[in-house]
Amino acid sequence: MLSASQFLENPNGFLEELRRVAFSNPLYAFSLTGKTPARLLGTPPELLPGNAAAGQTLLAGAILHNGRRFAFAGFDKGLSGLSEDQTDYLHGFSWLSGLRRVGTLAARQEARRHISAWIDLYSRWHDAAWRPDLLGARLTAWLTHFGFYAGGDDPEFTQKVLTAIARQSRHLSRTGLKKLTDAKHLSAIQGLIHAGICLPDSDGYLGAGLEYLENELNRQILPDGGHLSRNPSQQFRVMWDLVTIRETLRAAHIDAPGWLDDKIAVMAPMLRALRHNDGGLALFNGGDGGESEDIDALLSLAGVRGKALSAAPHSGFHRVAAGRTTVLMDAGAPPPAGSNSFGHAGALSFEMSCGKERLIVNCGSGEKLNDDWRTALRGTSAHSTLAVDDLNSAEINPAGGYFQAPGPVSSSRREHEGRKIIEGMVEVATKSLAMKHRRILTIEEDGTRIAGEDRVSVASGRTFACRFHLHPNVQATLIQKGTAVLLKPRRGPGWKFSTVAAQLKLEDSIYVDGARRPRRTQQIVLEGALAGGAAEAGWELTQI
Repeated sequence: MLSASQFLENPNGFLEELRRVAFSNPLYAFSLTGKTPARLLGTPPELLPGNAAAGQTLLAGAILHNGRRFAFAGFDKGLSGLSEDQTDYLHGFSWLSGLRRVGTLAARQEARRHISAWIDLYSRWHDAAWRPDLLGARLTAWLTHFGFYAGGDDPEFTQKVLTAIARQSRHLSRTGLKKLTDAKHLSAIQGLIHAGICLPDSDGYLGAGLEYLENELNRQILPDGGHLSRNPSQQFRVMWDLVTIRETLRAAHIDAPGWLDDKIAVMAPMLRALRHNDGGLALFNGGDGGESEDIDALLSLAGVRGKALSAAPHSGFHRVAAGRTTVLMDAGAPPPAGSNSFGHAGALSFEMSCGKERLIVNCGSGEKLNDDWRTALRGTSAHSTLAVDDLNSAEINPAGGYFQAPGPVSSSRREHEGRKIIEGMVEVATKSLAMKHRRILTIEEDGTRIAGEDRVSVASGRTFACRFHLHPNVQATLIQKGTAVLLKPRRGPGWKFSTVAAQLKLEDSIYVDGARRPRRTQQIVLEGALAGGAAEAGWELTQI
């Protein structure tokens, strides 16, 4: 336990240690004892059916998570050797949906076996298993799938589960949800709301949960509908939670508050803005692309019609759709502290697709990989933007957050003779780098040509590099004596990348989309010297 002197140095750590000691006390476990409900008033609707393949994999003794398999014999066999992400996934129980999709007696018995083992091992507070976001996710999963795994044929098991649900709900209502800031903790609030809807005599949970939710949404959802994390995947997940809560209220014949509808309505155009034409999401600030079918389902359930947002002044994103071409640009600062621990240093990066084929991309997210990968993918050079001496535009803290974020990031857009023009500016003033980078993108009305101009000025520095990472499905070939690159996507028209103001070359790169392992690809690199502390590079992408 921390001493008094250590408290002065780290008061938050001291208080957290006190919380752990208090929750571990047998008296606290006793305080969670109370009336066990005889039944549920109802269960939350399952808006998206589970993955039958994942359910079959679990029946075979393994878990399918993020596209990978890992052995899982049961909680009673231990969780040693698993990563934190894998352990969190198990404790969250969202995988019950796969067993429910299989729907057999064997799947039902498997669900009961794992739930019963978890209760036997973790019925008292546990530092990892009872973390608020995991506890909320677990309550949501247990309540949603209750009708599948519980039932009258085993009343002893059913009462065991109801007792565990009641105990965890009591703890969740006491854990100070007002202090939670990270977006994933909306899962905790969602669990409390679902407990308030489904458990008898639990209106207090519902009222408190909705109050917490309204306050958090007012803080986390920006006026343009973007999420504070500036992570497209987080945008999807938060909006999914809100739609789930609204549909659960409706199923219970409880009027959803107007502010909940309002938040969903403002988030939907922003989610559409962050999509490519293949239906997936852009890879900004840890976004993983997502599944287009899931995004379609969410937008349908949201019931919000309208077009994608073209400019998001508070979130800092721009979208241009011209002909079959889509350009998405990140012209915002890194996420603020506490909203996205592993946000990126990718100011003024952009992605571009034609039809359903992505051409220019960012390298993606290392959130599900090891620390070295995650830190590398957060760096400026892993984005389709400009870097000086391969330094980052923000000082990244490998443990999360930033030691120092860049200075102001601003942007504007206009039209001229049918062309759409986006202009962004970032000022960087870290210990290692002081620079100003200005990027202008001009997109022709029919989308067949994109002209770019990058200008940089620095206090000190030797070289700059503009990087254009290519999707793995794009074949790149140097042409015209090395002054241009021919880009041939898997389908659709080819493109030519050309420049006259800098040295052009092709280099190896990697691409991480969602749960998939890093895939080899290439990148176009424009390099040049910083003569007199300044440089300018012009380039263009032309459909051929």
